[in-house]
Amino acid sequence: MLANNTDMRMAETLAFGKNVRFRAEGSSEKCVSLAALMTFTGSRVLITAIAPDPGESGLDQGSSLSAYFFRESGSTLRLVTVKRDFAESNGALGNVGDINAAHFGADDGMMVNGGISQQGYSNDLTDFYVFRNGSIVRLGMVPTGWSNSGAEEDDSKAVTIAGRIETGLPQPDRVRVTYTRSVRGDDERSSVAIWRSQAGKFVLEAGSVPEEIITGFELAGDVIARNGTPVPATDASPPPSAAGTSSHGVWSIDDIGMVPPSSDVTEAIKHDSNYPPICKLTGREMLPSLSATNKTWFVTTSNRCDAGGGTGPVWIVSVAPTGKASVVFSAFRHAVKAENGLHGEFHDMFVNGDARNPKSGEIYTFDGVTYRKSGS
Repeated sequence: MLANNTDMRMAETLAFGKNVRFRAEGSSEKCVSLAALMTFTGSRVLITAIAPDPGESGLDQGSSLSAYFFRESGSTLRLVTVKRDFAESNGALGNVGDINAAHFGADDGMMVNGGISQQGYSNDLTDFYVFRNGSIVRLGMVPTGWSNSGAEEDDSKAVTIAGRIETGLPQPDRVRVTYTRSVRGDDERSSVAIWRSQAGKFVLEAGSVPEEIITGFELAGDVIARNGTPVPATDASPPPSAAGTSSHGVWSIDDIGMVPPSSDVTEAIKHDSNYPPICKLTGREMLPSLSATNKTWFVTTSNRCDAGGGTGPVWIVSVAPTGKASVVFSAFRHAVKAENGLHGEFHDMFVNGDARNPKSGEIYTFDGVTYRKSGS
């Protein structure tokens, strides 16, 4: 996959040279894709993936990941080291999963979210890695989501659990997961769990994990024994906002803790020309809403539909008080930000198409039916 983002193109050229090409149809040559470019203080890390051939990939088989480490030198990057095939992603059928930056004490790192759906049940897991002493160290895996909505015919028993992940806690090698359990998509309850890495696996240190997560992932007895342990005061509040978490008035395809949208929102998106049937929709209600009277949803796909370059499909869906949903914005972008200006009953939006340049983008305004680029 060729980069379509300035910083990604620079990293791609430094890593692979200028003669990057598409794989010829029918070729047996392995294809390298650009999975993520993470930005840290003074450095960047490019993650690439090599997927198994379609005939070789199994239901639980991800892609082989490699890392290219760069140092910033003025406005350019310098390749420092490469770690090839350091891990296999936890995606299914050769998919990469979602990759985001993370922080563990004084060390930078990354998290790779993936999962598998089978017979109507879906499980989401997140793998954590820390960049430490010149190596990439795997800290372990944490269960971050579960759903039976595809298997349960009785909507009153359809349960979805979504986990919002936070790193950068006061003590290193620990993560905080806020589990939100919803029934029928509206009856929500939240609980917080603190997971600590120990000898390459995560153990529950404190907090509460939903029963469906414990049963669905067949978690060990030590997790069950500590389930319900009070969370220490130092961990009771989330750490400062970092990459991968949404901020007030800004919604991004990199946000974590998103959930499958309601059936009305999903149905509206299915009629949009940008809808890719092979990709799984995920999103969140926009709070505060862009509209004075309607609810609004920010929706993307769980794997960006392999768009690359930090972009992915983005829909803004308006839901009237009657429940009728309609798509008011649809494009391949990175993030949207609510502006103070109003056109009709909808706030203007700053739409960002570049994951690494928050100033790049354009203002969109509502024309009574949909959002259009200002001045068009």
